[in-house]
Amino acid sequence: MVKLVCGKEGTGKTKRLIKMANEDAKRTLGDIVFVDSDVKHMLDLNHKIRYVNAMEFEVKGIEMFHGFLCGLIAEDYDIEKIYIDAVYKIVHIDLSLLHKYIQRLENLSSKFKVDIILSLNIEEKDIPENIKKYVI
Repeated sequence: MVKLVCGKEGTGKTKRLIKMANEDAKRTLGDIVFVDSDVKHMLDLNHKIRYVNAMEFEVKGIEMFHGFLCGLIAEDYDIEKIYIDAVYKIVHIDLSLLHKYIQRLENLSSKFKVDIILSLNIEEKDIPENIKKYVI
């Protein structure tokens, strides 16, 4: 399953992701990973959640980011959920290609039984029709 938390900057997307991840940490038996663009929110998360600062790995481009996610999953088959905050700060995703990339994430999610929840700095009114079904 792929889900999107959308809204413009300053609308509480990060707080919402953190709350969701912390709630999942209480009831999920598998592992949870929280990917971010810095370490600012590391201490806000339950200690059971693996926090990864993607910028430390010099991720450049959408293909490299996808490989990065595949590497996380390959390293730990117990991952049940991956939260990705500030994805646009980690890698540029062209809005016109967003649906295509979400499809790739959906395939990855289905194949390895991992839920992927990411935040996007985009207002709901600007979300392309073909990805609205992913918005929570």
